[in-house]
Amino acid sequence: MYKAYQFKLSLMDGDEPIWRRFVIPAETNFKRLHDAIQLVMWWDDEHLAKFEDDLREPTFRFVLFRDEVYDHKEHLAYLKSKSELSEFERLMLSRLQRVKVRHMKNVKLPTIIEKHPVLYYTYDYGEDWTHELAFEGVIEDYPNPYPTVTEWVGETPHEGVGGWEGNQMIRDILADPTHPEHEEYKEASKGVQAYDIDKINHMLEVYVTVKK
Repeated sequence: MYKAYQFKLSLMDGDEPIWRRFVIPAETNFKRLHDAIQLVMWWDDEHLAKFEDDLREPTFRFVLFRDEVYDHKEHLAYLKSKSELSEFERLMLSRLQRVKVRHMKNVKLPTIIEKHPVLYYTYDYGEDWTHELAFEGVIEDYPNPYPTVTEWVGETPHEGVGGWEGNQMIRDILADPTHPEHEEYKEASKGVQAYDIDKINHMLEVYVTVKK
């Protein structure tokens, strides 16, 4: 048996509810949580992503690639090295000093989750798919060494179409048989897989098993 965490992951800013409830073994790191979320949400995992404790004034940020950590350190060091700073540079220095940036693999879930019951997960910095990750409780006798989706509401939006605005445009075209691009988008949408909880849970077992 495993100690596990239960989360509700909600996609923010849309006009309809889209959320997933899932469980993941607690003794793992944020990179594995990222891997799980990509499958739980049915994203393509082709863009940058980050976890933060606040969207406006975060005190920590866990990132997907080490280059993001190095860039933060280099930018901070550069501003500290300057003898004079503009007002904008002083503001940037203050913001950089307030947030600690770490690689996802270097942060274990138990060190963060129970102290920060709400985190924010952003996928694709261009389209900014922002999720609220709400910690719902501990399961002491979870039987599986991998995550499991238990409930879900709403289909995941289309990727690479310009965020919510582009997604709504596609929905409007598909809903309007008279639109000149209706047939084109209808044909393209045939390749979009609907949310399949059984398939996703199988993939979580195969690809996101946590070593005890």
